[in-house]
Amino acid sequence: MELQQLKYFVEVASQLHFGRAAERLHASQQTVSHQIGQLENELDLKLFKRTTRKVELTMAGEALLAEVQLAFEHLQRGIDEAKRAETGRRGRLSIGYFGIMLYTVLPSAIRLYRELYPDVEIIMQEMESDQVEQKLLQGEIDIGFSVDLNDKHSEHSMNWLPFSTEPLVVALPQKHHLSDKQQVSLADLKNESFVILNRNDSPALFDSFILLCRQVGFTPHIVQQAASDQAVVGLVATGIGVAFVLGCMSKMFDNDITFIPLTEPRFELTLAICWLRSNQSAQVDHFVDVMRSFNEF
Repeated sequence: MELQQLKYFVEVASQLHFGRAAERLHASQQTVSHQIGQLENELDLKLFKRTTRKVELTMAGEALLAEVQLAFEHLQRGIDEAKRAETGRRGRLSIGYFGIMLYTVLPSAIRLYRELYPDVEIIMQEMESDQVEQKLLQGEIDIGFSVDLNDKHSEHSMNWLPFSTEPLVVALPQKHHLSDKQQVSLADLKNESFVILNRNDSPALFDSFILLCRQVGFTPHIVQQAASDQAVVGLVATGIGVAFVLGCMSKMFDNDITFIPLTEPRFELTLAICWLRSNQSAQVDHFVDVMRSFNEF
């Protein structure tokens, strides 16, 4: 039994006339009769009562027609949904991020994307900062929110779209002796105790921090390492030390911590989304378009 035979059957059942059905099918009446005959032989059923004056469905034909029409409706829905998936109107999008990204445009971008494409399933995966590109290359996520460092552009398999620049600020306990300053230099902090992210979790940021300190003539006294940016800020709130964090972290713990801009040197990090150039899905393209609307560059 072939799909074409079922199409011919439905058309003849609709017209109850082989000639008119043949015209609508753009086929000869002989071809239509032959296809119906083959279908009846394969099913070992009589589907039509044929006389010289009229054509009628048998009870078996009526029963088959109802189910075949449902099957065609379901098939059409499947085709329509496949087209929607192809054009990015439905499907799945997996996004990898690390915690600090929740204090950037990420929530707003997800919200807008969901409004525009409500039938696309979004899977959010939180991970360490140094895992984002790795998961992307392994095909475990479609979009990554990451820190755009210059050396990453040597990775030709990825596209990068910067969306904001975050300055490095100093997080101080509220009653710290420097908390009333409008800005501080790195040299002002040479005698302070520091809280910092574990190097294993964020090696690039850790090394950049150490290098900055050494460039102004001191090695930082690190009293505590933490596994997340949120933990770093929380530990500063306890008073055990100070920390360098991105400016977007000032949205946290504003009652317990003072955030002061860092000058001399001024240090900024560019935040970006990244995705594989080989991933040409419409879902990814649409998310990139959404992110372009938040782009500060």
